[in-house]
Amino acid sequence: MIAAVVVRDATDTLHARALITLRALLPHVGVVATGTFACDLAGTERVLGAPSRIARRIIERLERIGAHASVGVALTPFAARVAAERTGPGETRLVTDAREYLTPLPLEVLPLDEKLRDELGLLGLRTVGDFAGLPRGAVFDRFGRGAARAHALARAEDEERVHADPPPRRIYARRLWEEPLASKEQLVFALRTALDEISAALAADGLAALRLAVKLEREDDEPLRLERSVLPPTRESAALLRSLRWALEERAHIGRVIGCAVEVREAEAARGRQIGLFAADGARWEEAIASARYLREKLGVGRVLRARVADADARLPERAAEWKEVIT
Repeated sequence: MIAAVVVRDATDTLHARALITLRALLPHVGVVATGTFACDLAGTERVLGAPSRIARRIIERLERIGAHASVGVALTPFAARVAAERTGPGETRLVTDAREYLTPLPLEVLPLDEKLRDELGLLGLRTVGDFAGLPRGAVFDRFGRGAARAHALARAEDEERVHADPPPRRIYARRLWEEPLASKEQLVFALRTALDEISAALAADGLAALRLAVKLEREDDEPLRLERSVLPPTRESAALLRSLRWALEERAHIGRVIGCAVEVREAEAARGRQIGLFAADGARWEEAIASARYLREKLGVGRVLRARVADADARLPERAAEWKEVIT
């Protein structure tokens, strides 16, 4: 779920204070515009409660600093932002079905050129639902890429993600090798020292990496560029290396690699993880889900399963187990 926050009449000072307040409350906060923020609520429910409760806490915290805000919560960032913008100050709105919510709204909520909106009006299209009903291919062919993007937003199919801030300084490591590395196993082993350096730099700044970019210099071809999201955000070199290894495994051929450059493109403040009696280890749970998603992509549907004991009192409980797909 995504929570969009809109602070009314936000000055630069109020915007900065609101951003500090939101970062103290939530782990992943992005800036959309002055006074407008997007907050990724993934993994927060176990600690902070349901999205509706988090939305009320956001309103209460911002009121303490004199910010009159509204909050919209939805599965997609666009629907959440529209809901927040169309909700009064001090109020929240939870959108359970993004497409159903957007359907009756006017075309003005979509990022469309005024000329294109006029053209759509001449075709009898007045609402987001009217526009969403057009065939995807026809929109792209007739109106172009920008309209196709707005069409995806109208259908609640946008794949936007919340962008966190870049690191305060460039976190970067580079390695060159005298002998080319021709196998993925050799390359993964060689990348370890670069990621140890990245991990140390993140630890020094109190950060966790959200996105890594890698440039592989090749003796026999153009440089190979990879970019990878890190879920959950981490500064542990082993977890960073695992993420890059997955990216490499998606490539059939890497060539003869003679050097690499690794850079942290996005980062957030590293947050401690309470374990034991008081809270579930949510970060490890998210990492398990990320691993399950990766394995499902590799192995196919119905291959990554989790057992549930249907009858704990059975003589052989393992024979009374049901299997359910981890990622659906």
